[in-house]
Amino acid sequence: MPSHNIAVRKDVYGALEREKRPGESFTKLLIRLLQQRGPLEELSGSWSLAARKAQREWKSLRGTGSRR
Repeated sequence: MPSHNIAVRKDVYGALEREKRPGESFTKLLIRLLQQRGPLEELSGSWSLAARKAQREWKSLRGTGSRR
């Protein structure tokens, strides 16, 4: 299966790492979180203040660029 690398800030990585279950991959973590909680931009609202700032940045960038 093809894979892609993504870049996230250290605070976001730390938040994801804290959410991971023992033996769970980041891929499985993201799938689980998206299935349980809805869209990723809603997910960041449950994290720290830094994550809420990232959510605002994400929303401002959402309309830019193209999707493949």
